[in-house]
Amino acid sequence: MSALQTIAAKRVLSSDEWEERLVFHYLRSDGPSGGAPLTFLDATPAEIATASGIADLDEGGAQKVFLAQFDRHSIHSWLSGEWKPPSRGSPLPGYFRYLVLTALVSATETGAGETQNFRVRLGELLRCEGQFSSVSGVNNLWRSIADWCSRRRAAGEPFRRVKLPSYGNANLIGYAVRIAFPSWRDRNALTRIMRPLPLAVRRSPDRLVQELTRSRYALELPDAVSVALIDFSAALRRRSRMLLGHRFWRLATSIDLRLSNEEGGQSVEWWRLDVQFNGWEMDVVRLKLFRGRRGGEDRAPRECALQELEAVAAKQLPTKLAKAFRDGVLILAETPGMVWRLDDGIPPEDASAIVLARDGSIADNWAVTTEWRRLEGPWRRSGRVDAESLKELRRRLGLEPAGARLVDLTFSGGVKTSRSTWLGRPGLLPNVVVSATTTVGLEAIQVAQGNLELRGQAPVWSMVTTAPVEGRWRVLAQEALSDADTVICFEPETPERWEFPEIGSGLEAERDAVFDAGEVEVVAPPLIGERCIPGFLDDILEAIYAAPPRGWSEGDLVEMLVPLMPHEHFIWDFLRGLAEAGWLEPLILTSWRARLWRLQKPHLRDLGSHGIVAAGALGLMARRRLERIVNSMEGNVTYLAGVSEWAVPLPLIRGVDVIELAKLLGWKVSRVRRPRFARAPECWPTEARSGNGRSLAGTWSFDAGLFLAHKPPGEDVGIRLERLVRENGDDRDVYRVIGGGEEFVSSSRTAAIIESHRRLRFPLFEWNAGRFRRLKRGGYLPLEMAQALVARASCASGPLSPAQGKWSYAYPAESQVAERVGRALGQAVKLSRATVSSPMLDRIVRARRNGRTASWYDLKKNENPI
Repeated sequence: MSALQTIAAKRVLSSDEWEERLVFHYLRSDGPSGGAPLTFLDATPAEIATASGIADLDEGGAQKVFLAQFDRHSIHSWLSGEWKPPSRGSPLPGYFRYLVLTALVSATETGAGETQNFRVRLGELLRCEGQFSSVSGVNNLWRSIADWCSRRRAAGEPFRRVKLPSYGNANLIGYAVRIAFPSWRDRNALTRIMRPLPLAVRRSPDRLVQELTRSRYALELPDAVSVALIDFSAALRRRSRMLLGHRFWRLATSIDLRLSNEEGGQSVEWWRLDVQFNGWEMDVVRLKLFRGRRGGEDRAPRECALQELEAVAAKQLPTKLAKAFRDGVLILAETPGMVWRLDDGIPPEDASAIVLARDGSIADNWAVTTEWRRLEGPWRRSGRVDAESLKELRRRLGLEPAGARLVDLTFSGGVKTSRSTWLGRPGLLPNVVVSATTTVGLEAIQVAQGNLELRGQAPVWSMVTTAPVEGRWRVLAQEALSDADTVICFEPETPERWEFPEIGSGLEAERDAVFDAGEVEVVAPPLIGERCIPGFLDDILEAIYAAPPRGWSEGDLVEMLVPLMPHEHFIWDFLRGLAEAGWLEPLILTSWRARLWRLQKPHLRDLGSHGIVAAGALGLMARRRLERIVNSMEGNVTYLAGVSEWAVPLPLIRGVDVIELAKLLGWKVSRVRRPRFARAPECWPTEARSGNGRSLAGTWSFDAGLFLAHKPPGEDVGIRLERLVRENGDDRDVYRVIGGGEEFVSSSRTAAIIESHRRLRFPLFEWNAGRFRRLKRGGYLPLEMAQALVARASCASGPLSPAQGKWSYAYPAESQVAERVGRALGQAVKLSRATVSSPMLDRIVRARRNGRTASWYDLKKNENPI
């Protein structure tokens, strides 16, 4: 079997597939070529191999597979001008691959002979006798592709401008000859020079320029490459950084990719380590290691704890990362958002950073003023450190000095709903990331709706709006003599979710208490007028609704929401409210100390003659579909307000049959139940874990309502609640209550806090006027109990609106229910005098006024249905 047959047997692309991949590679501004205008086209076989997307395709194979799609008749028809581009718009030009072919004629080193005559070389490539003379339409075809890109750009699509060079005297083929850069001779010459250079030199703009401008290479560099190098060097001296699309750097990185593939090993891969800090005390270190083949598809990131990654064999890690773990020092550069990053490049010269250091490392004697914070085991983290302070540490670690990092016009943050599309809600828009010397602009395209602005300063510009935006905008960036642009699309609503995957392996649901499901009961929602979801809350819910299929990792969710919260710790109360309302479900990873937040599948809660409540995660499109179907059934939908504007209003449906509605929506139906909780501590889940193998990370302050790193002064109250952590971060925290009875250990933070308050007889919640209100800064009712309260009252729990940086947390509960909560949780809750037990007859009358039927077991003291 020939080499071509071997390749063809592995993967053959159709002509349409070639057209699509070449357009994406060269013409789209959201593709690998970026948003800079197309002023040259690298059609060397090596670049075509990359554009093909076929793994392990060498240069010779790429040229053969590319040429195999053509036939002489179609080439003649297009290049002679016999076939004309279609007049109507289309998603693909249909002829761009023929223009890449014309550039390949100048770029290839094999199969085209030694002549520089375009017609002869084309004939040689096609294995035709004599020269290929039918090329009178080539220049017109290049003009057509420039016009096609202009039309697509005018329609708001992400395509590059095509700037055609002067064709000189070659009025038939001049564009094809002059736009092709590099030629095969140019590429070969630079490859010979770069092959012996160290990897660090090849991938550093400053070091590569310094090397290639040495006099020893003056006679080896081809003229075209030398001119490109001089232009690139001058741009670096001007401190320009938007140079990823510069013709010299594109050629150098393409050569580096091919050399890396030849060399094999880990240099063939790109990698990036992202680090976030989250959790209740912001001491959970979340690492995401991204890896992929340069020019190929990326693999799913590996998420793990710090010491879990440290334990991985060095040969399985990227070389630079393995060295960092050996040294015990990871220098993480700051990126937009709450992410700190280490990758295979040289850190930028002006970036702030933090340092993760292991005890006993070089960082122990690092003379820098910073506040260190203890992390997992022997690891600690510094505060933010500027680039100047890092120079000495980098020198002692034998790392390259910080250099110039080239950038492109990119976006960070925001909530993506699909490719090149973001959710267009206030406070949730992405940032525009450029270089420090770049100016940016913004222009609406056609049907764009909304008031969108750019604020801030380079290198990170914020996109700002006061109302939802929709449509396409073009973002323009200009730096010195270079410019780039790209298109970003916004949609104000997240598409409705139809699939809600089950809990996957390695995950389990959080549990705070055990209970008996109890019997079905009929409850009446409060009779109130229609309430709408506040605009700010609707924006936040719509963003959360755009969760990945598996769910939000806690770090990503916190990163997105923190800028929208009135206080950084407020987010935990807000997320707890969503969990208690049935919007989100917190899942715990069984392999390490982290959580996932999964959207709950919507369902209908049947309240009998009192109506139906729609529960679960509902985005705007889902709510609109619900309202449309209910209206078609001549029913109506109102929204029942929660305990505060930060609690989710619940849709109440009246006037329709629940079974028929469920069929039309495709949702299940449930009924409200009266769960039974045994009295604490019997209601707490049995815990298999113990405090063995864990270290003390904090002690609960009953006064502050927080875990503090040191024992709270003056709080020797006889009861002690401790937070214990695994030093290697491979399991969840454990909480231990000492005093007031047998030692109590639980992996439920909620259960441990309530149990410690119960033993101390120090209330955490107080009931008054139909609601429980939290008295301290932290702590909740058990999740299962809270969900029952919400379902019974058709009123969501949640944080109360903050005032002057302080806030509380509340649950709906009528007096009869409050009594049962009090019996279950003892003196961890305080009941007002209004809940003193009344005669049975009075309680029956009160229950019936609220639309319920009193049950005999309400008065039993040993059982506590909510």
